[in-house]
Amino acid sequence: MTDTLNSYIRKETIANVVINVVVTAAIVWFTKRGGGTILAGGEEGFGIDIIVSAFLLFFIMSLVVMAIQKARVKSGAMAAFTWDAERRLHRVLGRMPKSVWLSAMLFAVFAVLTIAPITLGLASVVGLTEISPFDYMIAKALWAGVVVAIMNRIIIQVGLAT
Repeated sequence: MTDTLNSYIRKETIANVVINVVVTAAIVWFTKRGGGTILAGGEEGFGIDIIVSAFLLFFIMSLVVMAIQKARVKSGAMAAFTWDAERRLHRVLGRMPKSVWLSAMLFAVFAVLTIAPITLGLASVVGLTEISPFDYMIAKALWAGVVVAIMNRIIIQVGLAT
């Protein structure tokens, strides 16, 4: 991968992390600030919230990021990304649908099946059964930042791929 592409992905990732941390914190602040302790289970619990958030975060973020990348390739502002057939992950990602909508849906399903269970499993391991709204806002904003930082490179590459 070229230094130019790595620099571009780093800049885009930083922007996406900041945006998603701020948006996530704001959503939690405005929806949970007046309530009491947030429990792990139940309809209002953070367990369901993490599952729904994983889906929505990755669907919306992937949709936006990939659409922007495809537009940049189409306009000539960015070179198309070429998958390296020698790398297993690249062979898998090279099979992603060309449709931004379908690819975004796959990323969202992936998040629900992997990121949400890992997150909830870690919460269970540390014995987290309840949390204050403020602490949840901080934790969820940091969670969003971390998962976006981890997945953003792949999402950009899928968007840039022809």
